[in-house]
Amino acid sequence: MKKQILKTIFSLLTLLSIFSCSNSDSGQNLSQVPLAKSIYDNSNFGIYKGVFVGSSGTIVLDISNTNASITATLIIDGVTHTFTTNQTIQQNQFTTINFIEGNNSFTFFVYENGYNPTITDLIINGHPNAALLVVKETSTVMVKCFEGTYEGCQQGTFNAVIYGNTIKALSRNFNNSFLDATENGTVIDNQINASGTASNGAVFTGELNGNNFLGTWNVPNYSCNGTFSGVRTY
Repeated sequence: MKKQILKTIFSLLTLLSIFSCSNSDSGQNLSQVPLAKSIYDNSNFGIYKGVFVGSSGTIVLDISNTNASITATLIIDGVTHTFTTNQTIQQNQFTTINFIEGNNSFTFFVYENGYNPTITDLIINGHPNAALLVVKETSTVMVKCFEGTYEGCQQGTFNAVIYGNTIKALSRNFNNSFLDATENGTVIDNQINASGTASNGAVFTGELNGNNFLGTWNVPNYSCNGTFSGVRTY
């Protein structure tokens, strides 16, 4: 009996250890403070972060925030792509930048005050019809990037950025090559509420717990629903 009790205690401690390690590992290299400098909070200069679908990944654009250089780092399925440009830009001006990495490329637009950052003309070899969503980080509001999936009557990628009380996400069905939807919503008291603004109009509701989120989704007026989950990767 004593041996059985000791064995049970040991097993529980092992499970707790594994759970603790898995949680700490998921956030061990994640920044807890914004990269953006305060002098660029209302400027085209600064830091922009986002998520990628067409597989899965994240992106960080440094527009003269760290130094005078302009770079974009796109990580897709653990593979890092570093984009550069030969262009020079002026602070507090409407900005168009063409980024290139070999045969890969995209165009980045942003207003003079950092509003409405947009990526177009995205070409990533091996990832046709891919899409990127980016938002501006400020010195007071860090942008956190999450990668995840959704399951149920449909299955796909669900990648999101969360900053302040806002969540923006891209979702894509595994069975199709086109972008399913863009979600916009709120995160208040760690409760997620987001609604699709394109294609299927799915509604996502769930909970943010540290570096993880999970919840349920449904498509109004259709018998289609399921669950979603994700983890912060940047």
